[in-house]
Amino acid sequence: MNRKSTILWRFAVLGLFASLIPLGIFALEKHDEIDTDRMLDVSVSIRTMSHVTVDRFGDSVWEISNGSGFLVSSHSCEVWTNQHVINNAALIEVYPRGWQRTAGIPAKVINATPRSDVAILQLDECEGLPVAKLGNSDLVEPGDETFAVGNPLGRNPDSISRGIISHTRRYREGSIPYLQTDAAINPGNSGGALFDREGNVIGINTAIDTSRYGTNVGVGFAVPVNLVMQVVAELRQGPPSWGDAGLNGVVSTLTPDEAEVFKVPHGGGALVVTRAPAEGPSAGRIFTHDVIYQINNTSVVDTDQVVRMIGQHRVGETLAFALIRDGKQHSVDITLGEGWQADAVPQPDEYEGYLGMTLEMWDAEEGDRAQFKRPVITKVHSMGPAHKARISSSQKSVIVNGPYVVPYLLDVKTVTGVAFQGEFHAITSVDEIEQFAARAFRAGDPLLLEIEYWARSNPRNHKTSLELADTAFFKLLPRRAADEISNPALRKALGLGDSRPLFETTLIGKKSKNI
Repeated sequence: MNRKSTILWRFAVLGLFASLIPLGIFALEKHDEIDTDRMLDVSVSIRTMSHVTVDRFGDSVWEISNGSGFLVSSHSCEVWTNQHVINNAALIEVYPRGWQRTAGIPAKVINATPRSDVAILQLDECEGLPVAKLGNSDLVEPGDETFAVGNPLGRNPDSISRGIISHTRRYREGSIPYLQTDAAINPGNSGGALFDREGNVIGINTAIDTSRYGTNVGVGFAVPVNLVMQVVAELRQGPPSWGDAGLNGVVSTLTPDEAEVFKVPHGGGALVVTRAPAEGPSAGRIFTHDVIYQINNTSVVDTDQVVRMIGQHRVGETLAFALIRDGKQHSVDITLGEGWQADAVPQPDEYEGYLGMTLEMWDAEEGDRAQFKRPVITKVHSMGPAHKARISSSQKSVIVNGPYVVPYLLDVKTVTGVAFQGEFHAITSVDEIEQFAARAFRAGDPLLLEIEYWARSNPRNHKTSLELADTAFFKLLPRRAADEISNPALRKALGLGDSRPLFETTLIGKKSKNI
C-alpha cells in the first residue's frame, strides 16, 4: 500500500470514529435519563383521620395523620401502603399527584397486617391514574441507585429524593429483612415507593433511624417488594396469620459467655425464660429459668433471631425446642398457635340530631364562659358529620399553680352562622342550628357552618384571656347516627335498611412481635 493510500485510509477510520462519537454521547445520555415523572405520577399521598376518643380531661379528640402509597392496579383501583399509615383510621383519603381538590379520593382498607407492615387500599375511583411497575428486590445490590417518593412531614406532597442501597437484608425487630437506603425519608414518607433507576418499585418505605432529637440521620428502611407481593397474595385470601409459640415478653437473650454458665452445648448463645408463660402454646410446657438453645436443631442467637425463626412457620406446625432445665438437657415439642389477634372494629358513636356534635349555651354562666353568647361545641362524635367535616370541640387543660392543679379552658369553638341553600344566617341558639340541620337532612343538602376559634395568647397561662384567633367555614352533610352503622346484621336487627356510611374501614390490630 503506497503512502497516499495509507493516509486516506487513516482519515477514513478517524472520520468513522468521529461520526460515532455523537451517537455514543446520545446513547449515554439516554441511558442516564431517569423518568422521575413516572415515579411521581404513580405515587399518592394519604391522609387519615382517627376515630374520636375521650382524653384525660373528658374532651373529644381526634388526629389527622399523613402517609404515602402507590397505585398498583387501575382495574381494582388498588393502592399499597404501610399498615401503620392506616391503623385506627376512621377516614382515609388519597391524593394523586397534582390533585387540586380539598378532599381526596375516599379509600377503604381491603386487608392489612402489622407483622410486615403492609396494607391494601381500594379507591372509590382511579380513572386516568397511571400504575406502578413492580421490580425484583432479589436483584438489588448495595450501591444501586434508589429514589424515594412520598409526602415527607405531611406537607410536602409529590416529593422525590435520591440515594443508594446501603444494605439488602437489615433486620430491625421481627422477621422482616429490610432494604436499607440513604435516600432521604421522613415521617409522611411511610408507605411510599422506593424505586430503582428504571422506575420499578423495589420496596415500601417504612421506617427510619433517628438521632436522639428525632431527626433524620440518613438511614431508611423499606420492605422489599418481593416480600410485599407475597404478603399481598396472602392478604387477598383472608385475615393475616402467623405462628406463635407464646413466648413474647417472657424470654431474655443470653450471650455465649452467659450461656456457658448454664452449660449450653457447643458454646453458643441462648434464651432464658424469665417467667413461665401463663397462656398460649408454651404454657405448662416451658417454665421459669428454662434455657432454650436450639429450635429444630438450629442454634439460638437472640430473641430477634427466634422471632424470625418462628415467624417462618405457620399455625399448627410443631417445633422442637432443645433446652436445659435444672442443669439437664430436655426436648419439648410446641405446636404453634395463632399470632394474629384482631382488635374490635369500633362502631360509630350514638348521638342525637343530625350534626354529630354536642352544643351548649354558656351565656348564663360565670367566669371565662360568660363571654360566649353563641353555641359552643363541647363534644364531637366519632364518624358523625362534624367529625367527617374535621370539626373539633373546645378543649380543656390544667396548670400547676403552687400546690394546686388548676383546670381551665384551653380554647373554645363557637358556631356563629350557617349557610344553607345560598343564604347565610347568623346563629344565636342551639335550636336554630338544629332546625337548619333538620331542614338540610330532609332536603339532602349540605350545610356550611361558620365557626370561631378562641384561644389564649399564652396557652400555658390560665390567667391570659381567651381571644378570637380565627374564623373558618366547614361543610358537612347532616346525617342520623343510625345511618353510620355499617354492620349489615346489626342494621337488619335494628330495622335500619341498607344505608351505608360515606366511608368504611377495617381497623387493623397491632400485635406483631410474637415468639
